[in-house]
Amino acid sequence: MKGVAPFPRRRQKSYGYARLLTLSGALLFCFLLAVAAVQVFQHRRLQRELAAAEQRVSEYESRNREMAEEIARLHEPDYIELLARKLGLVKPGEIVYRLDD
Repeated sequence: MKGVAPFPRRRQKSYGYARLLTLSGALLFCFLLAVAAVQVFQHRRLQRELAAAEQRVSEYESRNREMAEEIARLHEPDYIELLARKLGLVKPGEIVYRLDD
């Protein structure tokens, strides 16, 4: 059997390209997952900041209304007289009686 050629060896398939593609896909997936997680946390933080800012705006609007009402009262003569009397002022000709406790 000297003249028979040896059985040709089959070339083994290389899985290097498939492994590289799988590894690249897995890394890309992990990267995108990390980016999504950061975005979710950032979104939640911004939502909390927005809620706090809206609360402050509401408080400022309330204070603004109160101040506008105070300004309107300051234009009324009766209110001005009430404030003056609280400060101890009297009209000309009035007599003040003070009682000490």
